Amino acid sequence: MLLINNSDNKDNLEHAGYQEQRTPIEHVLDIAELWATIVAYLHPKQLRRLRLVSRRLHLACTPHIQVDLTLTSQKHVEVAWEHDFPSNFVASLRIVSIDQFSPALTHLLDQATNITTLDINVFGLDIDFLQELLSYCPRHLKSVVIRSEGFVPLESIVDTFLQSTDVARQVQSLALYIGNTGLETDALPWSIFRSLLDTCISLASLSLSAVKVMSIPESLEETNPLHATKATFPNLVSLTMTLCDISSVGQIRLLKMLPNLHTLDVTCRDDVFQTVGEESADTSPTNLGVTDQDLCEQLKQVRVCNRSHSEQEGLFRFLSHLRRLERLELLGVVTPGIRLLDLAEEWSRNKVSLKQLTLNAKSRKIAEEGFDKVLLKPCFAKLQVLDAWCGPDLILRFWNHETQRSQLPFLETLRGLHLRKEDVVSDLNDGAMEALNMTLKQLPRLVDLTMATKLEDFGVFQGLGRDPEALLPDPRTVLYTGLGAVDWSGERPFLQTLEMGCSTEFYNHRMGDMPRQVGKRFRFLEDFKFTNK
Repeated sequence: MLLINNSDNKDNLEHAGYQEQRTPIEHVLDIAELWATIVAYLHPKQLRRLRLVSRRLHLACTPHIQVDLTLTSQKHVEVAWEHDFPSNFVASLRIVSIDQFSPALTHLLDQATNITTLDINVFGLDIDFLQELLSYCPRHLKSVVIRSEGFVPLESIVDTFLQSTDVARQVQSLALYIGNTGLETDALPWSIFRSLLDTCISLASLSLSAVKVMSIPESLEETNPLHATKATFPNLVSLTMTLCDISSVGQIRLLKMLPNLHTLDVTCRDDVFQTVGEESADTSPTNLGVTDQDLCEQLKQVRVCNRSHSEQEGLFRFLSHLRRLERLELLGVVTPGIRLLDLAEEWSRNKVSLKQLTLNAKSRKIAEEGFDKVLLKPCFAKLQVLDAWCGPDLILRFWNHETQRSQLPFLETLRGLHLRKEDVVSDLNDGAMEALNMTLKQLPRLVDLTMATKLEDFGVFQGLGRDPEALLPDPRTVLYTGLGAVDWSGERPFLQTLEMGCSTEFYNHRMGDMPRQVGKRFRFLEDFKFTNK
């Protein structure tokens, strides 16, 4: 027994030594999920051939393999008759243009019992077809997307969906994209909208596009909109409303019914939050205590796109009392610097810590009214993504010439920097590009970079990433751990995405140097494009 144990110990030691000698890529190739991702790009007929390579590998990958199937014609449906078609791997089914059933489609739905996502994109959706389709997909369906051009009344589509009780009660994500034909078919009465929320008891995400929610009864409008509705739908955590006509009273009542809402995405034409502060004569953010503090108290992500470019006073009052806010995107919203400064001060007093700030509005007010003072507030100390219509001059304001260090408070946490203002280099303040270059070197976590400035050369990249003239270490002899290991920290930032602007001369005469200056410097780059030329 002792000899056997010694032998076993020897084998274990040898195995441990073998594990230490293996390269990192060999360890990565042991991950079944990685293989599953690779084989997912194969043709469905080739998935079963994986068994001929390795039965063990096939069994390990099978639970992770998912096929996204798109049917655009009856000819595509015929694939279901093929003997080797892996119906049980189909997790997502997208139907485009098909508006009637066939034996092949029926056979496919009978065999593909693991469908979790159903995407219906039919120009003139037939109600009978929709009803029959939903009746075949009740078992594991979790997500439903319905796209129509509005020729079928939206109310009929929603009624048909609600009649499929099994689907409606278990679906977790629902998206309705209804085209506006001007035939008043995109209107949804408040009672039907309420029934939708009542029936879909598992619904966590709701997305509506071009849906008109009819006005609520006058008797309800006469009551206080902030207190008339109880929190009745705690499961819904994400709400998207794109170009949805809804009154301000209806908007507030809707938000009041969703106490655990984490994500709100609204594209509006007017200030749909205007009723939030109507009870108070003082409309400053600091006087919001007179309104309902419980409204969306769990909200973490807010995205508002304003198509009317009007002042959003109600929106700013609404944002000021959000205690858990982490990500804010304001697109097309007129954002005066003084208003943004008031918000930052209010958030800082309430210990709010933002991770993402996006102000993608072509408004010079942001830069002219002290955006640098806004970013110095404590609520931005741990910012991970900054996306604004600013240029390198903004970075110059934080540069300390004596210490050669940037005073940006979120240097250690910033992962994405997007400067979208299309400056011309000759119009920038002296030292702006140099300050930007030195600042980028001091961002250890930066992976996403956008510079819309019309660059004239590659000077802003000097010293970034790895030296394109230096050879990479030989993988056969390089040490990854221990003494003498390669130090990769000098290659930072490890950019994964890069957008850059360039002058006409740059585009015409310096593109030949692009592979060396960009491709070799940033070896982990996944996406690269120009913002202008």
